[in-house]
Amino acid sequence: MENKTLGTIEIKPQALAVIVSIATKEVEGVSKLLGNFTTEALEKIGKKEYSKGVKLYFDENELMIEISCSVKAGYPIAKVAKKVQENVRNTLFNMTELNTKNININILGLEY
Repeated sequence: MENKTLGTIEIKPQALAVIVSIATKEVEGVSKLLGNFTTEALEKIGKKEYSKGVKLYFDENELMIEISCSVKAGYPIAKVAKKVQENVRNTLFNMTELNTKNININILGLEY
């Protein structure tokens, strides 16, 4: 039997960032992702930045993620951050089979 490959599959970092963004926003208690000044300015003129608040770093076949977000007032910050880590890790693996080395969460504020 001849083994034929169909080709390669490449998942761009932008697609991974969107997956991370959606998985973060799914967690109860997360208010919003927070980007830098440039992404905030672009959104004010109508350009939606779907990877806002998400930074990706690659090390061999492992992915390191940094997420910056705010939490809704009244939710336990540590529990929300832990749930974000778990949801992002599980969602990314289920969709891409990529392993995450670490997922760092930066809580930059509370939303009332």
